[in-house]
This record gives sequence, C-alpha cells and structure tokens, in this order.
Amino acid sequence: MLWPLWNRAHENGLPNALIEDPWSEELVAALDYDFEAHFGKPSVFHAIRARAADDLLRAYHARLRDDATVVALGEGLDSQRLRTGIPGSQWVSVDLPEAMETRRSLLPRAQEERMIPCSALDPQWLDALECKRPPFITALGLFMYFEEAQVKDLLRRIATALPGAEIFFDTIPPFFSKKTLSGFKVTDAYTAPRMPWGVPVTRIASFLEDAGWDPVRVQTYAEPFPDRLRFYWLLGKIRPIRAALAGGLAHARCRPTGDAASETAAT
Repeated sequence: MLWPLWNRAHENGLPNALIEDPWSEELVAALDYDFEAHFGKPSVFHAIRARAADDLLRAYHARLRDDATVVALGEGLDSQRLRTGIPGSQWVSVDLPEAMETRRSLLPRAQEERMIPCSALDPQWLDALECKRPPFITALGLFMYFEEAQVKDLLRRIATALPGAEIFFDTIPPFFSKKTLSGFKVTDAYTAPRMPWGVPVTRIASFLEDAGWDPVRVQTYAEPFPDRLRFYWLLGKIRPIRAALAGGLAHARCRPTGDAASETAAT
C-alpha cells in the first residue's frame, strides 16, 4: 500500500507530472515512515499505471454519467476517486478488512462511497454489487499476488455475473515473479511480498480471451508515455525482450450477452 503511495506522491510534485495527486503527497508528509529507506528512489511506474487507469475511468464516466459504477478491487491507499472526480455514489471499494480500516483512517471519503471489506477473490462483493449498467473494474497492483488459476477463475466469474463490464489491471513478467518468490530485497529495509503470477505481456491477450474477455488494449508500462521510460520503450521494440521482461497494462471488456449486448452496442 505504501510503495505506490510513495511513487504517486513524488510524481505529484514534478513539473511534468502525469497525475495530480496532492492527497498522496500530503499523506506521505504526514506519516512517520522512512519511505526512501524502504523503497529507494521514486520511480514513474506507479504513476504511469495510475494515469492510464484515470484516463480510462474519466472516459467511462463521461460516457455513462449517472449510470456509471466503478469497482476498485484492492484499492489500498489509492486516491483515484479523488483524482478523477467521480462521485462517491458511483464508487465501490473492495479490499481486505484491515486494508479498508487503514484507508478509512487516512484518506478522505465521500459518505455515500460504498466499501465492501473482503478479498477480491471472495464472491460476496459480486453478490452485493448493484449497478444499472456494466461497471468499470480496476485491479491495480493486485492480480500478481494471486495464482494464475485464481485470476482466471475470478475473471470468468465477473464475466458471467457482469456481462459487458470493463476492467483495467497490470501484470508483472515471470522473471520478476520468480525473484519475489525467492525473497527479492528492494532495499536492505524492504523485501517485496510474494507475487506468484507473472505473465509475458505477449500472452495477456490470449489469457483474457480464454477467460471470456475481449482485449481492448494491451501495452507495456513504457508505451503510454515513452518519453518517461525511453530506455524501456526502446527495449520493448525487441519482441523477445518485450516478452521476457516487460510488465503489462491491460484494458478488456467481457463479452455481453442478451439484453446486455444490445445496451453495450447502443453505447
């Protein structure tokens, strides 16, 4: 929860900032925690992920307005609702109870914002969800903590329950997953948590299709803003390196059926 917070807060203060996130910057300043000792120098990766998701959510909300519903899985300390200006009445946050309590105590929230304290893998959030139209689901920095079979099963359950829904999530490559399983030390003070699911960015589209989703766009982290990650963007042009080393950003839509298909076609 703190690592992406640290990187978003640093990005907010830059002249060429990708995101406007004063809440993260204020929170980092307020917490008695040595962020740099734990996570090292700030990087732009989490800011790129946040900006890519923000842009998609703003476009989705502009399209559906009062019928829009955003479901943020594993939201942690992300201030995405505040950054995007999406009303609390259209925002559903799903996270573990202890993470939810931390979020409640540290970040401002709209009174009408709905919070469901459970794992994203728990079917209760799907059962409890009420929305007029297919929602937009975010899963930022989440799926890598699950097993591949768990991710696929979750995506299939969402596709069945919410035809026409959209999702945005990120992935890590297999080599990085293996490093975390062996106890990857980011710094002397911080060991990265275990991340069992790593997938080549070149395989994300077929993975989504097998789970009942149509890929809208799959990119590497370097592709949305190549000027901020020039070296990685150039390496990503070499297919074997792209497949082996690149993290992915995936936007997909689950296939609508019946009446949902007609509604999706209309929008």
